[in-house]
Amino acid sequence: MTKKKALDLSKKYALLTIGCIALAAGSIMFLTPFNLVTGGIFSIAIITQHFINASGSDFYAIDIVTWIAELLMLVLSFFVLGKTYTLRSLFATLLYPALVTLFSRAPMINGQTLAQYFVVVFQNHASGDPDWGLRILAGLAGGVFIGFGVGTCYLGGGSTGGLDVIASIFAKYTPVKEGSMTFILDGILVVLGLILLRDLPNGIVGVLSAFTCALVVQYSYVRGNRFVIADIISYEPDKIRKYVEETMDRTTTLINVTGGYSGENRTLIRVAFSKSELPGFRAFIAMVDPRAFVTFTQAAMINGEGFDPLSNHFKNPLKFDNKNGDLHE
Repeated sequence: MTKKKALDLSKKYALLTIGCIALAAGSIMFLTPFNLVTGGIFSIAIITQHFINASGSDFYAIDIVTWIAELLMLVLSFFVLGKTYTLRSLFATLLYPALVTLFSRAPMINGQTLAQYFVVVFQNHASGDPDWGLRILAGLAGGVFIGFGVGTCYLGGGSTGGLDVIASIFAKYTPVKEGSMTFILDGILVVLGLILLRDLPNGIVGVLSAFTCALVVQYSYVRGNRFVIADIISYEPDKIRKYVEETMDRTTTLINVTGGYSGENRTLIRVAFSKSELPGFRAFIAMVDPRAFVTFTQAAMINGEGFDPLSNHFKNPLKFDNKNGDLHE
């Protein structure tokens, strides 16, 4: 393994870990104290816990239900979506319920678990019963934490499994896109929460939290995944190519072009890189060739070697038959 691949792998698992921590902490700290149903596996756990409490039992099952649901989805993923998809989501699928258990059962603050501590905090600050101001704030904060967690896991090239598996199965066998199916499944859970918990105002807070989560995912994942494609026409192509390959550790594409006005034959250098590398690259070009003509185009996503591999997202891989040149499943 090269140093770059090791760093990329470390970055991937760091992002997945941070994402799972934010996702589990946000769910435990802000959703459980008010039984907020916002979609996802955790909402199934909240609905189950509600009925356990309604039966007169104080048995805590949030983490147990989360574990069962995640493991069931993992098995379903393996048999329906295949080994590649399952391995991509394995780390976060196991880490997320483990963190839910940790935050639910391990004493962390003043001898209390994180779940117990935040229930007490909200009770101490409540001015009425129920205090809808606190519920709305909890829903918004939960949406921010969960959205950041999901978006960060996506940036790490993985997912937390759960209902994503169902959405991916629908995307594989039906024309329904994965994002649309995820929205539908979350919506079904929110409606079920409204019906089963019989608390319309609380359900509306859950919807507000879900929309907040979606906005944060959009911001943290889509905006955080920005790349730049540069086309450079320069009198110093060799120096620029060497800088890209040796300093930036990127590759270049060389294209023979002809000037429409001058008729000169020139070499166009095309290179893709992350937005954070743009200032240094532009400064280098300005230093070696101030006359260079450069266009920078923003790309929402780039897949391939050195970036996010296509195999991470290819849910229905095709195999190439060398004998007759056909593609088949």
